[in-house]
Amino acid sequence: MADEYETFVRDTTRVLSGHDCVLTLRDLTEGRSKYRGINVRAVVSRPPRAGEPILWIRSVVGLKDPEPCSVRIVEELPETLLGAPYSDYFTALERAHR
Repeated sequence: MADEYETFVRDTTRVLSGHDCVLTLRDLTEGRSKYRGINVRAVVSRPPRAGEPILWIRSVVGLKDPEPCSVRIVEELPETLLGAPYSDYFTALERAHR
């Protein structure tokens, strides 16, 4: 497991609800795995909890939220999610959440 991740989200309040949500995390650890993406079901906490990896949240256009969070991965999901090619990525994540 990485020490630091980032994710891109449309609605920060949904991610910070305290409930599990489906996210694509990008590994920020230096080395061969940097920028490796994984799909997960996870719980995000703000302020960050000790012992959990740091999570940086970015908007869909890449603006970085200045406050860090932490992430607890509940389940790793498949590498690919069902969806039509070139369709909305966030719609595919929403389907995976159900």
